[in-house]
Amino acid sequence: MTDLEALTQRMISQIETLPRRLADGARYLIDHPDDVVLLSMREIANRAGVAPATLVRLARTLDFADWSQLRAVYAESFRTGPARYADKAVEAVKQDKGSGLLAETFKAQEASLAYALESNSTADIASAAKTLAHAERLYVAAFMSCRGPGLTFTYLCKMLRPNVELLGSEGSSLVADLAMLTERDAVLSINFQPYAREIDMVAEGIRSSGAKLVSLSDSRATPLQPHASTSLLFSAESPSFFPSVISAVGVVEGLAAAMLTELQDTAMERIGTIEEQLYASGSYHAHRRAR
Repeated sequence: MTDLEALTQRMISQIETLPRRLADGARYLIDHPDDVVLLSMREIANRAGVAPATLVRLARTLDFADWSQLRAVYAESFRTGPARYADKAVEAVKQDKGSGLLAETFKAQEASLAYALESNSTADIASAAKTLAHAERLYVAAFMSCRGPGLTFTYLCKMLRPNVELLGSEGSSLVADLAMLTERDAVLSINFQPYAREIDMVAEGIRSSGAKLVSLSDSRATPLQPHASTSLLFSAESPSFFPSVISAVGVVEGLAAAMLTELQDTAMERIGTIEEQLYASGSYHAHRRAR
């Protein structure tokens, strides 16, 4: 029997060539493996936004006789591995309408942060920090709703090291920025579904330049996944009408802290110099805190 890891990697490698509805179904299975065991096919289809027949076609496309045979792969993995409780927690808080929208939103954010903590290993954070800390130039690809976490990361990283830029920022062109990439550079990309159209341009820029990519996304199956040296996850689930970026902000702040550990004295010296310049220029209030 095919194991779940091999099946997941196969879906990731094929997702760009699948018809759109099959790709939607595959993406849901990749990111919610426990649901395949815990929920009915109809409920999974509903959550994935596809018809149940689409999941049957997906199973056959993956060379299974039917849905139940594909499900058996997930059932075997579920029996031998830990459940991903954070996914369930996000769904559970959506059902609790009694405590008010603000409390519900905070509960969802707590669950999203817990998901990010569970999903990103210490080794992956350290690997991403090393890549981003030591690249000749560091670029941040974050568009539309992901601009907020991208700006946070850019601001923090400029405190730690030089040559940090936000791709496609005001006064710049994304095409021109990507054309400058070399194999000595690194890019942090932040994305969640539906992905901004710029993601394909970034993928091509990474592919053609050989620059290193750290992908921070809501899915293991984005167009950038094949090009990433390190992949990190966050949850964009929210009880509101709009996806949440709170756990993306948490991850980029953690990445910045890991980069400080990686750069050590050089970063500490740079932080001290910038702080003194901010006070001297009047950017900070004159009453500086006591040392």
